[in-house]
Amino acid sequence: MDELDDFEARLRAFRPRRPASIPDARLQRLRGPIWVAVAAGLAAVMFVASRLQKPAPEPAQPLPPVTLGALNALADRPDALDAALAEISRTTLPDITRPGGVLERLSKF
Repeated sequence: MDELDDFEARLRAFRPRRPASIPDARLQRLRGPIWVAVAAGLAAVMFVASRLQKPAPEPAQPLPPVTLGALNALADRPDALDAALAEISRTTLPDITRPGGVLERLSKF
């Protein structure tokens, strides 16, 4: 019984502590140069990214006005009519997938 009481007393006296870090002299000497190298690498990446610019998008060529007569001429060729309607919708309707586009503006209301 004495052994169990002694064991319980030791368990009650136990207080967990955070372990100390392992001292590493090599890491302490390299810490400064590592951060300098990381900062230089980030600066180089930012410099290269700032130099790479997207080319300006080409201005869209104005489409000839779509008339009912032009669409009626395509009515007997379903594939050509479908391609014409797809092109008309692609060029005249707003792009809903573009950031800052119509859906993003509408979602703020």
